[in-house]
Amino acid sequence: MNKLSRRGFLGFVSSAGALGFLPSSVLRASEPVRPLIFKKGKLQFEPFFLPKIKELDLSPAAWIWYPAERILPNSFFHFRRVIQISKPVQSAHGWILGERRYLLFLNGERIQFGPAPADPRYSEADLVDFSRDLKLGENVIGATVVYFGFGDGAWPAGKAGFIFKLEIHYEDGEKEIIVSDGNWSVQQAKSWPAGKYKRWYLRALQEEFDNRLYPMGWNAAGFQEDRTWRKAKVFSRDGNKTALSSSISDYLYDSGGNQQTQLRKRSVPMLIEKQVMDIRLKEAHVLQWHTGIEEYFDFKTENSFEIAEIIGGFTEQSDTWHFEAPKGESQGLVLSFELEEQVIGWPYFSMDCSEGTVVELMVQQGHELLKNGGPALINNNFNSWTRFICKEGENSLMTFDYESVKWIQLHIHHSEGPIKITDVGILRRLYDFPFQPMVQSSHAGFNKLLSASINTVRNNSHETIVDCVGRERQQYSGDIGHIVHALHFGFGESQLPSRFVDTYSQGMTLEGFFMDSWPAYDRLNRLAQRQLELTPWGVLLDHSVGFCFDCWHHYLYTGKKEGLEEAFPRLLRFYQLIKNSIAEDGLLPVDNLGVNAIWMDTDSYKATRDKQCAYNLYVASMLKQALSSLAGEFGILDLEKEMLDLSYLLAQKVEEKFFLPSENLLIINLPWMGEDGEMRTCERSLAHWVLGGFVPESAKTKVLKELTSRPSRLGRCYPANVIWPYWTLAALGNTEEIIQDFDQRWLPMLSVRENNTIQEHWHAEKDTQNQLSHAGIAPFYAAYMCFAGIKVLQPGGTLVQVRPQMATLERLQLTYHTCQGPLEFECRGKKGKRKLRLKLPLGVQVQLILPQKEKLPKGAREIGSPDKGLVTFLLEGGRFWEIDLMFV
Repeated sequence: MNKLSRRGFLGFVSSAGALGFLPSSVLRASEPVRPLIFKKGKLQFEPFFLPKIKELDLSPAAWIWYPAERILPNSFFHFRRVIQISKPVQSAHGWILGERRYLLFLNGERIQFGPAPADPRYSEADLVDFSRDLKLGENVIGATVVYFGFGDGAWPAGKAGFIFKLEIHYEDGEKEIIVSDGNWSVQQAKSWPAGKYKRWYLRALQEEFDNRLYPMGWNAAGFQEDRTWRKAKVFSRDGNKTALSSSISDYLYDSGGNQQTQLRKRSVPMLIEKQVMDIRLKEAHVLQWHTGIEEYFDFKTENSFEIAEIIGGFTEQSDTWHFEAPKGESQGLVLSFELEEQVIGWPYFSMDCSEGTVVELMVQQGHELLKNGGPALINNNFNSWTRFICKEGENSLMTFDYESVKWIQLHIHHSEGPIKITDVGILRRLYDFPFQPMVQSSHAGFNKLLSASINTVRNNSHETIVDCVGRERQQYSGDIGHIVHALHFGFGESQLPSRFVDTYSQGMTLEGFFMDSWPAYDRLNRLAQRQLELTPWGVLLDHSVGFCFDCWHHYLYTGKKEGLEEAFPRLLRFYQLIKNSIAEDGLLPVDNLGVNAIWMDTDSYKATRDKQCAYNLYVASMLKQALSSLAGEFGILDLEKEMLDLSYLLAQKVEEKFFLPSENLLIINLPWMGEDGEMRTCERSLAHWVLGGFVPESAKTKVLKELTSRPSRLGRCYPANVIWPYWTLAALGNTEEIIQDFDQRWLPMLSVRENNTIQEHWHAEKDTQNQLSHAGIAPFYAAYMCFAGIKVLQPGGTLVQVRPQMATLERLQLTYHTCQGPLEFECRGKKGKRKLRLKLPLGVQVQLILPQKEKLPKGAREIGSPDKGLVTFLLEGGRFWEIDLMFV
């Protein structure tokens, strides 16, 4: 075997992504793979090139752009190609990619928006289907493409570029290919001013659109191009590489030169776009401006306006509203609209007005009306506004990029005469899930939380799995990666988790850790900032730990090793980092980590050093329950054993440093308790102690008491991580505490009451930057994993555990999707007289765990006792089970 140097290995990991460093059993037999070997305590690799199985070669299509040497940030371009169709079309399929956002038209009709957020080295082209839309005669393919230039929460970096390929098959058997080349026309779109500043740190586009300058009809037949249209320039003819490998200049960041890129097929379905017009006009008023309006929106200058007039007499729910233009250039009319629930999409409206009328469209997730003491403008959420400048007469306007919306506010000024407003709404973007969740209970409040959780998943799971769309739109693991569970068993969705595993893993650094938000700009920039201590936000190592869990869970649900062909070698690289990071005391440090940091939870800790106990147990649990299991599945048995040994060693070192016998608990500040003057515990350390299987039997009662009595010393999780103590409570046999927590902390949430979503923190306020649709959907997980107690035990879902713990619920009904088919669960009745109904798919066996006092279900067989006071029965699949329960 040829030896590969450390630097050579790191180079392959960072550029080629270590895609092929896998045992030959991982990929399809047709793909030659060079092996990964664990020998003498070291991983050895051979070089491997990017696998053809993932490549999309659009040759002879070329990467084209506007013929210019410098591409300004936030600049828009119209690409146009006229084709003639002279005979009936059987099918017309192709691919498109515009860096960094495109909007595709055919004959003037909106077709689709894309692409998905991606690592610029592995960009994905979107599928195009014109089969039903091409007509006889002249057809016009049009695409408006914006190049962000600036880093964004959904785009880390890269180059401008446009590539397109369409294969037309005619009914007579002939074929025609349309590709991006020098025959396309391109115009620098004057409607959007080029070089516009960023909206904020993680949103590149602060949109301003002048409808007077829009070339009406440019994307339809019969349009005559003028001198502003140029022929596109070819910057690369490599149809199998991304724009990053082209010769086009990136004058902002000077990126480029990487030829180890691979253009790929879109790996998830195109999103659904759905009209939402259930909207009400809640308030109207006039502002008197003391500062220039543009200055205010540029700088948010203080004391810029005052209330001039409150307008009444309008109808809240209507399809048309009439107002008079405000008097003078120093006044603005403000209209506030509210949706029924918070959604993600493109706000739009139509307005008949005078030429030069200016509208700032603002969005917010929570708003208090002016009459109730709220602010006059909702420009208080990361500069979430878009400016439109109107032509004379009718204007139909929509934001180019999508927003997170519960409230839409229009600020109208520099207008004359009557104003008519119609068609206010939002074009909602939604993932096309195979199934919609079926889950309901007898607890009305619980059902409300389930509805809010489901809507939150619809908002946060599109092409990437993000924490929130209003602030960041960044894909995370750690706190956010739990959604992998919900997607698999609640929505029956495997493609999006698979894309998450691939794309997140691509954010591995040369040092061997994962950027905890990827593909996104944030942590890429933090790496530089941390060198000069300009930010406390380092790259979060515990999210890399969480990602190892995510990969294992995805594999558990699917049973497909090929789904980890990219991620698994990178996980092993991270394992090497863990081993190399252990300090002299045998533990992983949590402070003074250079560019890295440890998060664990935003609410639980008073000092960074207090995280060491939980973090080390988190790593130990991951090694024991996820990474070693994956090593075993991939046949690296020596490495599996090494990981297990390290897992127990870390847990042992944690107990030596943090276990206090008099309390029979882990005290997270035990070594420096005297200095702190108090004793501290935390939910995360106790959770990983229990769930990792490290807690001694004698300490379980004390752990349960700590979690249920909740003393002031207990550091508690914020919503996105509270599922850890919930899983622990279920493991210790007390789910009633979860119901009580729903009543005490979840149901009072602002987002639950008003937005049908789950907010980021326990407390949130309107008209702030608080995120009201965040990924902390613990009530949803709890329904399936705590109260129904369902858990996949074998990869592919062939063996599933069910341990119902209904607490005071009198009914719980849900469908748990496995890759073998749906498992239907229903439990009804009060304790002492409950009936459990299970409909199991063929090929799925169930280990049913019940109190020992329960009778043997007819047709089942007892196979053991998993814990004191419990018994396990084996239920065969492919049949319906009805079981009476007395003690659940």
